[in-house]
Amino acid sequence: LGQEKRGARRVPIHCPMQIICADGTTYSGTALDLSVDGILFESPISLAPAQAAQVRLSPPARSAISPLSAAIEVIRCEPLEGGQFRIAAALRALC
Repeated sequence: LGQEKRGARRVPIHCPMQIICADGTTYSGTALDLSVDGILFESPISLAPAQAAQVRLSPPARSAISPLSAAIEVIRCEPLEGGQFRIAAALRALC
């Protein structure tokens, strides 16, 4: 087994989100897990490593997760079947 590289424990959340690119274009995605310093999500667009963007989490009513808006920096982006991408990003600032 490989050694864990993350500094913080991630919590599975599976909730709707939006990805806002630098040019203002917004896409819908799904947040898969979240930690105090990072997020893993699925997106219909590919984002390059080191690319900056903004994310907004929109958890369902009565969810234990609060809405969140944050600036991110992409760590990695992996293609999935069906034209989706799995993106790991560092949280850089709350907005």
